[in-house]
Amino acid sequence: MSALIPIGGTLTGCIGCMVFVESLAKQDPGCMHLMTFATFLFVALEGLIFASKFLTVKNRIPIRGYMQVAIVFFVVNVINNWALTFHVPVPLHIIFRSGSLLASLLLGKLILKRTYSLRKYISVFLITVGIIVCTLADSGLEKKAAATEHSQADATKHYIEWVIGITMLSVALLMSAYLGICQERLYSAYGKHSREAMFYVHALTLPGFALFGNSIVHHANMFSNSPHWTVLGFDSGVPILWAQLFATCVLQWVCIRFVYRLTSEVPSLTVTLVVTLRKFLSLLLSIWFFNNPFTPTHWVGTVLVFAGTLAFSDIWPTSKAKAKAKGE
Repeated sequence: MSALIPIGGTLTGCIGCMVFVESLAKQDPGCMHLMTFATFLFVALEGLIFASKFLTVKNRIPIRGYMQVAIVFFVVNVINNWALTFHVPVPLHIIFRSGSLLASLLLGKLILKRTYSLRKYISVFLITVGIIVCTLADSGLEKKAAATEHSQADATKHYIEWVIGITMLSVALLMSAYLGICQERLYSAYGKHSREAMFYVHALTLPGFALFGNSIVHHANMFSNSPHWTVLGFDSGVPILWAQLFATCVLQWVCIRFVYRLTSEVPSLTVTLVVTLRKFLSLLLSIWFFNNPFTPTHWVGTVLVFAGTLAFSDIWPTSKAKAKAKGE
């Protein structure tokens, strides 16, 4: 029963957050820097109050230990969210980020000199093919949509921007895998302190958003001028975009908190299954709720990606594992 709480919290927080992120991206495509900054600020403020108790709790990991993780974490999240402004649809965004195992295996081999079983390589091959299939299918849709909705010059510009978005996701995928290596080294040196890490990693990134200060201020003004949120027919006086952004921040915090809790309370296989289920449900909800185009070719690629992910996680035990289990 105890596992149901972190599993339910992870699914609710992460899926709900993705819905509001996509809603904001469709209403104001340029607001991703504001959204990323707001979610980071919210998590940092919560950590300042409840985790560090206004910096009165002595941290167990030195600040210098967090710096590399914070920098990489900042770049990964900014690039991932920024890619949504380059016409990358959320379903493809979800599928692309499911390719993290591919990047993890590649960097694990190159940097950590790890060896992997043939099954792992086959799993990653399936994931890679699935991502390529989905990307090519989406490329065809983008070209068709651009040619239908824009002039020749604008259509070319639209497609180039889409290619830039895909490139950004590819870079973020590799950097996300490197982030995992940085975190692994940090925790092996100082131990796992999830609440502390959650606060410091988010707080240390906040100065970096000065790079996007003009964009953040511009879209904050747009949010303030959006129509008011209506509750049961009554005007709340709160601009609807600010209300949605606040919901995004809360759900993002819930997602992060329960993912940390999930990793500490259930086996890693269960974590993988829950995260995979969360991505798949987010994908279905994005297609249905936001009416995103998704062709049979997309579905073929999706099946390959998720099948490869589950196979990588050894959800189907090998004959050796079965024999060992029987012996025990």
